[in-house]
Amino acid sequence: MKEKKMGAWLLSGLIIGPILGSGIILLPPMIVQTTGDYALLAWVMILGLGFLFARLFGRLSLAYPGDAGAALAVEHAFGPRFRQLSALYLLSAIGVGPVVVLHTAGEFFSVWIHGDLSGSIWYGLLLWIGCILILFGHITFVSKISLVLSSAAALILVCGSWAAIPYFRKGDWIATPFEWGSFGSGLLLLFWALAGWEIIGNYSNEVRNREKTIPRAILISTLIIALVSLSVAASAQWIDPARLHLAEKQPLLLTVVLYPLLGPAAMPLLSTITAGLCISTVLLVMGGTSRLMASQAEQGTFPQFLARRNRRNVPIAGIAFLGCIHLAVFAALGMGWLQPQSLVAIANSFFIGNALLGVLAAARLIRDWKIRCTAAILTVGFFLLLLQIPWWVWIWMLALAWLAWKQQGKYRVVSTNAQPGGNPSQKLTPADASHQLPAH
Repeated sequence: MKEKKMGAWLLSGLIIGPILGSGIILLPPMIVQTTGDYALLAWVMILGLGFLFARLFGRLSLAYPGDAGAALAVEHAFGPRFRQLSALYLLSAIGVGPVVVLHTAGEFFSVWIHGDLSGSIWYGLLLWIGCILILFGHITFVSKISLVLSSAAALILVCGSWAAIPYFRKGDWIATPFEWGSFGSGLLLLFWALAGWEIIGNYSNEVRNREKTIPRAILISTLIIALVSLSVAASAQWIDPARLHLAEKQPLLLTVVLYPLLGPAAMPLLSTITAGLCISTVLLVMGGTSRLMASQAEQGTFPQFLARRNRRNVPIAGIAFLGCIHLAVFAALGMGWLQPQSLVAIANSFFIGNALLGVLAAARLIRDWKIRCTAAILTVGFFLLLLQIPWWVWIWMLALAWLAWKQQGKYRVVSTNAQPGGNPSQKLTPADASHQLPAH
């Protein structure tokens, strides 16, 4: 039977929603508050950088394809211990990140239905159950669900933003002074809009004709993400709530942007959009991380039971393991032992640490001055972000670095250069794998 694999549009379905994520709902008002009328300029700069970031990890996924994703490139660049560190960092991030994302969606539903946050945990859990059930399906089914959710969200956000144009404020388009400090703070906040591209390589074995599919998916995704982000950012920046008679209703909430199109239905639709984007995010990161865990287990550096897959090649053991962690985190969050802010600090710190390893690997492995310049810019930005993380997260990150360094070098390298129709799980010795480095 012919194996089902993704084309450019289905792969885009896994990318668009997660990259937009809940950030497209929360960030536009925050950036306007921070940078004033230069918010749109900040978005343009970050989206340009995001395209370079996507291109960098796209190149890595072509040069080093496999379930391990960017971790495989990290191994070729710096050795197996750093691959293990990359895997541990991503696992730490995904152990808590999806809980925060779904809790955010649960807050929107709780406010809409109950008028307060009392049901946030329970709505988040219901969405989490839905994500787990979807993830156990074939990757093409998962990508179709994600494509539908992200497409619907993108369409509503763009149409709502354009419908708000008649309600833009009158007068000068740029009315606030430019301040380097506030503009820099806005750029720092928008760096979070880059997160997610580094996981694309974990799906490189699931696409057909990856040399064409991955670049096309990146181009499709970046164009749609740019269209949605700039439309929403412009509306959040220039809409005049007074012209909607909403001056007393927190004018910087994104609900106001959708009000001209949706009227009183803006809040319910915004809750649904947020849920769809959050589900798309969880599908991407959990699916990619479970594949990485299976790859690590096949290599012998993670427990062997995590290598188990079902007949659809879905890494069910990894998904189940992550699910158990998420249930524990949900319980701790519901009992007040953990706070969402702490979970965000943990997830973001490890996401940045993992992405930084991938960026440094690309700078070392890919002999392209544009890629290396991009890597240099991203490295500086990620280091600045890492300086903001709490001290106790630093201890956690250093402990994992020590654990990865103590890992003995007895690895079974998994070949990821199998041709279409071949066996992607063929085992090679480290010496054999060293000869499979792509030519530069």
